[in-house]
Amino acid sequence: MKKTHRILCLLLVLCLASVALLAACEEAEESSGSSSAQSTSGTTSESQFPLEKKDFGGVQIKFLTNENSDYYKWEIAPQEMVEGDRINNACNNRKELILQEFGIELVQEYVKTQDDVINTLRDSIESGLDEYQVGVSGLLYLAKLTDAELFQDLAHIESNDYLDLSKPYWDQSIMRDLTLLDSVYFATGDALITDDESTWAIFFNKDIAEDHNIAANYGVDSLYDLVRNGDWNIDTFHEIVASSSVDNNDFGMAWGADTPDIWGMISQCYDSYAFTVGCGQTLMQNDGTEITVTAGEQSNLNAFDKVFNLLTESNSVAIAETTGKGSESYYADMTSMFAAGKGLFMPNRIATVSDPILRDADIHYGLLPMPKLDETQDEYTTTVTVYWCSAFAIPVTNVEKLDATCYALEALAYYGMEQLTPEYYDHTLKDKRFEDDESVEMLDLIFRNRTYDMGAVYNFGGSLPFYTGILLSGLSGGSNTHASTLESVQSAWESAIQSFIEKVISSREDL
Repeated sequence: MKKTHRILCLLLVLCLASVALLAACEEAEESSGSSSAQSTSGTTSESQFPLEKKDFGGVQIKFLTNENSDYYKWEIAPQEMVEGDRINNACNNRKELILQEFGIELVQEYVKTQDDVINTLRDSIESGLDEYQVGVSGLLYLAKLTDAELFQDLAHIESNDYLDLSKPYWDQSIMRDLTLLDSVYFATGDALITDDESTWAIFFNKDIAEDHNIAANYGVDSLYDLVRNGDWNIDTFHEIVASSSVDNNDFGMAWGADTPDIWGMISQCYDSYAFTVGCGQTLMQNDGTEITVTAGEQSNLNAFDKVFNLLTESNSVAIAETTGKGSESYYADMTSMFAAGKGLFMPNRIATVSDPILRDADIHYGLLPMPKLDETQDEYTTTVTVYWCSAFAIPVTNVEKLDATCYALEALAYYGMEQLTPEYYDHTLKDKRFEDDESVEMLDLIFRNRTYDMGAVYNFGGSLPFYTGILLSGLSGGSNTHASTLESVQSAWESAIQSFIEKVISSREDL
């Protein structure tokens, strides 16, 4: 069922591009995954900054972002120091250093939601205004304006020697997975922390695991050993979930933090996608020269069948959109239930560890990666929520301040590696949020292997909710319609892919 899109008239150019991409991928393997996992604390001496020192004379670079969390407000240009908050103060110190050393004033403007970010940027750009020099938002939202050809191609900014996306403080996984025909439209890495916050993992209740003797049943001392031994796979995970559910209610399994029941897993429909990626499968594959629909490959069908069977276990898996749909806050209810000890597992983004509900919980919990498909899968891998994984994009209207913008982004990323990442990764996540060294070990593993799926980020032809739609039907009593559903939508996906490729080509004078 696989169909590829090839640009035959560009073979020579693409061969040259492939050589460059191969070199980039080799570097990415050495520093793959989240830059947070690679970065180490070092000195902040300006002399180590890789660019030649320049003074931009106090030029103001304005970033447009949203105000959904403190991190979104703080991670570029906080307005003031906050006593006792190391993240805010690290961001503030970085902002002041960039102003003092390079004469670049970083300013953030906030709108309420991610949609507001995109709509505001769109209106500004289409009006020809250089009102915002950088947009910061979730990948899914930024991709909407990329498709509308409103962002600069970061790999082909003329006369720019400042932005070097091959450096380790830029996330090389996003370069590997989202660069097409040597063009890339947004970037993330050590400059930000909300990208790391959006990474998917599995939280587990240690007390429930101990009560059920789960580790002993598999001949290991802890669930961490299953991961280390390569035995943390979707079948084993399903067995554990199904055997750990306890119905303490004569009226059946109930939703809510006050339920007497214990669920094997507290989940949401997005997990259908996250588990599938954990099994090494994606909606689409981008090799740098073409985008291939992979959702119909046999390995994908096999993986999703296991995921579907897991998530439709109605007696052991509580799905927020169905089991908890009577509540207006069923996503927040998930964390409340887990914090109250009502579930063994809860897949969610890393940001959940900073939720006050979980921070103040009396339970003992740890962190695990998404399970593999089987023992033949080489690495544990995970994805991000494309709704909240933030990145930078530069509007096409940014011309006069373009050099200063590129210089500022490189400085944000470099000093993020030196100052911000150690505060977030070492002092906030490792020291404050987890009580065991094993979870920290898992955190390193999770951040090291992230996958960015073109089909999810760009939502070609409405591809993002593919797995969740099938799951929702299954939760209502339907069967797994993976193959037939793909057959009905694949032509729309491929048409959208082709349209995007043509736009990339038309924007490049060298193609």
